[in-house]
Amino acid sequence: MTAWEERLAHLPAITLAELETEHALLTRVDRKYIVSPAVWAEVMGAVDGLRALEIDGARAFGYESVYFDTPELDSYRDAARRRPSRYKVRTREYLDTGGRAIEVKLRSAKGETVKHREWLADDAAVASALEGEARAFVASFPQVGAAVEDLAPVLTTRYRRATLVSHGARVTVDAEVTGISAEGPSIDFGGALIVETKSSMRAGDVDRALWARGIRPTRISKYCTTLAALQPELPSNRWARTLRRHLTTSASAA
Repeated sequence: MTAWEERLAHLPAITLAELETEHALLTRVDRKYIVSPAVWAEVMGAVDGLRALEIDGARAFGYESVYFDTPELDSYRDAARRRPSRYKVRTREYLDTGGRAIEVKLRSAKGETVKHREWLADDAAVASALEGEARAFVASFPQVGAAVEDLAPVLTTRYRRATLVSHGARVTVDAEVTGISAEGPSIDFGGALIVETKSSMRAGDVDRALWARGIRPTRISKYCTTLAALQPELPSNRWARTLRRHLTTSASAA
C-alpha cells in the first residue's frame, strides 16, 4: 500500500447518500492535475477536513467509461479547437458497486461543465450503438443535435477512483488510468495519478495545497489525451505538454 492509500484508509468516511445530496456539484468548474503518488500523499496530509467516500468498507472503485463520437470525431475535434459550446457523450459502468449510466457533459461559454446523467437498466444495449433509453436521453439535448444518429463507441477508459470531499469541493483521484481504442491498442499514464477538483468558481484547499508544491492545473481529458496518443495524426496542440510528459507515443495491443 502506498503512502497516499494509507492516508486514504484513515480519513473519516462519507456515505454515497451524503455525497450525492451534499456534494453532487453537477454544475462546477473542474481543475485537473497530474500528480505523483508521493506528492499527493503530502497534499492529503496538509489539507484539513478531508473525508473519503466509503461503500461496503471499500474506498477505491473500478470504473469503465465508453466514449461515443461521430465518424469524423466531432466531439474530439470541438474540444481540440476549444469551441466554447461542446458536448461529450459516454456510458459509465461502476465495476465494483454495480450500475451503469449514460452521461452527457456540456461545456458552457463561461467555462462551466454541466453533467447530465440517467441510470440505465442492466440489460440496456449500448455496446455498439446508442439505442432505446440511452439514445432517447442523448437526443433530448439540442447541443448534440443530429449527431446522435452517428455516435458510436470510439474509446474505453478504465481506472480505479477514490472520491474525497473538502469544504465545498469534491475531489477524485484516479489511478491506473488506461485508454483502449475501439480497434484494440491501449495506452496508460503509468504510475501517475489524475486528480480532479470540482467546485464552484473559487479554488479550494486542495487546489491551493497543490499550487504550493508547484503543481498547476493541466489540460487533460481522459478521452482526448489518450485518443490523441493512440491516433497521433489528430490535432492535439492543446494537450501537447501532457502528451509529451505523461503518455508514450507507442501504444500496446490490448
